Amino acid sequence: MKYLFVFVYITMFWLWALPSNAEDYVMKALTDEMDRSTKTLRLDTHPLPFFLSYTVKEVNQATCYSCLGSEAKMQYDCRRVISPNVKIGTYEFNSSFPSTNFMDYHYPIAVDDNYNAVRREAWLATDAAYKHAITNFEWKKAYLSDHNLPDRLPDTTREQPVIFSMPGETLSLDESKWCKLVQNLSEIFKGYPTLQKSKVSFMARTVNRWYVNNEGSRIRDARKLFTVTIWANGQAADGMPVSDHDVVASTDEATLPDFDHLKKMTEDLAKRVTELRTAKKADEEYCGPVLFEGQAAAEFFSQIMAPNLGMAEEPLTSHENWRNPLTKMVGRRVLSKTLNVIDDPQLTTFAGTPLIGGYKYDDDGVMGERVQLVENGMLKGFCQSRFPTRQKAKSNGHSQAGLGVHSILQISSSKPVTRDELKARIIDLAKDAGLDYILVVEKLCVCNSYAFDENLFVGQSGNQTLTFDMPAYSSRPTDPIVAYRLYLNDGHKEPLRGLEFKDVSLRAFRDIDVALDNSAAYVVEPADHVTKTLITPSYLVRELELSPMKPEHAAPPKLSSPLASISETKPESKQ
Repeated sequence: MKYLFVFVYITMFWLWALPSNAEDYVMKALTDEMDRSTKTLRLDTHPLPFFLSYTVKEVNQATCYSCLGSEAKMQYDCRRVISPNVKIGTYEFNSSFPSTNFMDYHYPIAVDDNYNAVRREAWLATDAAYKHAITNFEWKKAYLSDHNLPDRLPDTTREQPVIFSMPGETLSLDESKWCKLVQNLSEIFKGYPTLQKSKVSFMARTVNRWYVNNEGSRIRDARKLFTVTIWANGQAADGMPVSDHDVVASTDEATLPDFDHLKKMTEDLAKRVTELRTAKKADEEYCGPVLFEGQAAAEFFSQIMAPNLGMAEEPLTSHENWRNPLTKMVGRRVLSKTLNVIDDPQLTTFAGTPLIGGYKYDDDGVMGERVQLVENGMLKGFCQSRFPTRQKAKSNGHSQAGLGVHSILQISSSKPVTRDELKARIIDLAKDAGLDYILVVEKLCVCNSYAFDENLFVGQSGNQTLTFDMPAYSSRPTDPIVAYRLYLNDGHKEPLRGLEFKDVSLRAFRDIDVALDNSAAYVVEPADHVTKTLITPSYLVRELELSPMKPEHAAPPKLSSPLASISETKPESKQ
């Protein structure tokens, strides 16, 4: 009776909260089909769904790009997909289980607010998801009858329903401004004929989301993303490919850098890649201190440690390709004693920089909480979804496709050091390792330099497997782009190319010796292709191993670039 009263109250509040001048046909179609399905959807002797939710995402996206000053034309795309989540059974035992295949059904639906069209697609999607839930439920019962799993946790947490509605976002931008800016930026690369490829792109995206479930949650929210990506590559005389990229991102078009700032970024990147072609090729194994600065500090943490701060759910079978090695480490040290890590999906800015990857409500419709993950080096908890864990029986609002995944991570040191103090530690550690230099890494590769322009949808229709950065005790980071030897005797820098990491274990993060007082926000792009922000200072790791890359490269072109004969000087680009 208590829950019935709460549901009626929430439904009345939701109807009152809807805009009086226009009915939300998408929300109405979803709630009507949800009510029908939870009351009547039954196959043979199988039970009705006890839980049903729908997520509809409408993505409007505009992109333009230019190579070497070619005309940039804005291309538009508008899509909607529906993702049903059907569970049969009870909260304690049901058809769901932690898996990287969870809630991976995406079906395209009509982009106009047509009640009948949306409801028809919801009907078809629900039918497919219900049959899939039956298959899972029967398989799960059979598996557990043959496998003794003592102290098994409940399958789904109970959460309070949420009512939230905000106006939808529309894609509105100055098309001619961005096309001209991208074209002018890409023209800068004409002055660097030794580069082989280059590209400048702009992307604007709005995402409107509808989320409903039969517990009473009704959410309509929206977000925006704007990015400018600059990319170039070349080839050294020995054939080794070199490349670099820069990306700036914001949730507000007005806060993107102006042309002069982007012009300098483009020129700096072109110079870096040009100089990288002639940098010294790494020729010896390295085992010693490594200083991670800037983007490299963010990417290194994002690739190796960050995946282990979520996904603490227990896979049902050993066939799953992930099992978090830190699940039994709560209360034990996983980082240097001075380091702290929090995740706060509702953090919007840091030091004036807009942050990407945040939200108010997660994929399960639960409010995102600020979570202390690590305190003074000790592991305190994980980012969690509605799958309970041994550490916490409730969600903390960090669901991504049903799994607990980090959003906006912030790393800080309780005892940051100055540059002078860092220099002293570098000298001590290098001497202990018998070295007269240390390695400094300022930039790491990302898996896909164009990833920041990719479409939001992992799958457009049917059953698609989501790709996550899996928890693992050890893995190999991507290769350094910008790295150099820092010599102790006179402090001079020797740029290097052709380095690659050996496998790095989580033990390396307990070996972070010191962190600076220069925290900044950096855009990172994990394997799940959801652009995020990681806030971190530069930090010094006591010991890592790197090796020279194997010389397996294609021969460089026999002729010089035709651009070399067109112009000997870099053109002056004007906005």
